[in-house]
Amino acid sequence: MRILKNIHLISIDFVNVYLVERGDKLVLIDCALEGSSDKIFSYIESIGRSPEDISVIIITHRHRDHTGALGEILNKVRTKVAAHKLEAEKIDANVDILLNDNDVLEGLRVVHTPGHTPGHICLLDEETKALFVGDLIYEEKGELLEIPHKYSDDPMGNREAIKKLAELDFKHILPSHGKPILDRGKEALLELIKKLE
Repeated sequence: MRILKNIHLISIDFVNVYLVERGDKLVLIDCALEGSSDKIFSYIESIGRSPEDISVIIITHRHRDHTGALGEILNKVRTKVAAHKLEAEKIDANVDILLNDNDVLEGLRVVHTPGHTPGHICLLDEETKALFVGDLIYEEKGELLEIPHKYSDDPMGNREAIKKLAELDFKHILPSHGKPILDRGKEALLELIKKLE
């Protein structure tokens, strides 16, 4: 489903995968659980594109619901994999591009947000002002919530990372779990931060 000008949401079971169009290239953000590659490829074909157009897969963090289908995808298409340097060795595939805070890849700015995992990243699309937040926060009934502490390596670090997002210039929040919050993403984040204080 197209949610913004160049951004598509592919919802698979309980996790979101995002597809960003960059001219003749596609950027895939995360790739869901094992067995999800056919759904991802079918969606790409449904918008008149080819899986071969994927120029890079950016992994927000190492958990299986974000990396499970990575091997299947790489078996079918040749593409690069990018992840934060602290996350790369825990990902079950060769990571070609090691990311650092503030790097820009295909127009997406890397925001290192450790806590959920040490190398967790968010991605800011400066063109559409969309912020892909991975598992830093999730959406439920139109509200943003922090990921339950039991799922994070460092829950208080995760909370600090949430607060860091307030400094960024964005309008839309695109979480890996729950629905995207369009236009009022910044307001929803500030409401969450207020609750956490």
